[in-house]
Amino acid sequence: MEKNTSFVNNRFDMQKVLDSSDSSINVQNGDSDFGRFYHMNVPFQLTLEYCDGAGPDDYVNVVTLSFDKAVLYQETLAMKNYSYSKNAPHFHDFFEFVIILEGTIVQQIEGKDYLYPAGSCCLISRNLRHLERYQSGCKVLYIGLSPAFIKELFASAHSGFFAGEKQICDSDLYRFVTRDLENLGERAYLDFIPAFQNHLAAANMYAMAEDMIRTLLYPKFGATYQICGLLCAFMACLSSQAHYHCTNIQLDSNSDFLIFSRITRLFEESDGRMTRAEMEQCLHYSGDYLNRIVNKFTGMCLFDYGMTFCMKKAAQYLTGTDESVSAIAARLRFTNRTHFYTLFKHMYGVTPREYRKLHG
Repeated sequence: MEKNTSFVNNRFDMQKVLDSSDSSINVQNGDSDFGRFYHMNVPFQLTLEYCDGAGPDDYVNVVTLSFDKAVLYQETLAMKNYSYSKNAPHFHDFFEFVIILEGTIVQQIEGKDYLYPAGSCCLISRNLRHLERYQSGCKVLYIGLSPAFIKELFASAHSGFFAGEKQICDSDLYRFVTRDLENLGERAYLDFIPAFQNHLAAANMYAMAEDMIRTLLYPKFGATYQICGLLCAFMACLSSQAHYHCTNIQLDSNSDFLIFSRITRLFEESDGRMTRAEMEQCLHYSGDYLNRIVNKFTGMCLFDYGMTFCMKKAAQYLTGTDESVSAIAARLRFTNRTHFYTLFKHMYGVTPREYRKLHG
């Protein structure tokens, strides 16, 4: 009974802080077990949450910053996860990026659970109910952008000095936000996972977060332009296929579809030559579970599904280059040419040489 009372007190204190004039976010329906509403009273804000995850009595430290507002408060990890277990999500009137800098969290979006490891990110649109659960020590950055502010950032791309600035307008991120601005209510969000070759995803995001926080804490002449530039650089990084894979997740789809989409993106990038262990490391799920997900959507095992991407790439090399079959097999990391021939013929019905003659 005493534990439940402390939950109430902590919850009340947290809401009291957020409702103060120093907070850039105000909470409405704070006692609701259906959905709390977060209103942002500034163009943008950053919220950094971090904890050691040592136990339920460990504190989650929360720092919320904007250009003229800043608050710091704490709540126990038990209290943080209490909201999760009681199904009390929140929604808001702004776009929110959730970036995992350290550790792993579970993001529940409209009642479905999604795992997010360090370096990954998601973009939550307005009016989607969601909440987070921290399973261990972690550090998470939340970036809130008002509709007017993000619209202004995107407008600057059209009037910018450099042609490269306009590339953002051809991104899934731009299209997603633009659709939401024009037609509020789409039940979807964007999922970003690091590209397989992006080994420094978490470190790079950490560095960007530090730059943004430092600019807000110690503003100098030009800080307004600096923070806008940093936010634009952040979105450009997420929109770069060399750094991230972006998937538009419709909330009507099964949560397994997100994991299958992540597997597919990584196989596309690696030409199907990711090992089971590498896939486990990237996605933080067991190989057996990933194998079941692939089988559910394709009827194949994880290895065979990867080989479909590998053989498609081999076919592209055969028709688009003059490389020998042996060179192509080596490029696709086959040490046994006979094995390569066998897999290719199984998929296309002809040998690689015959395929080149037919389609070259």
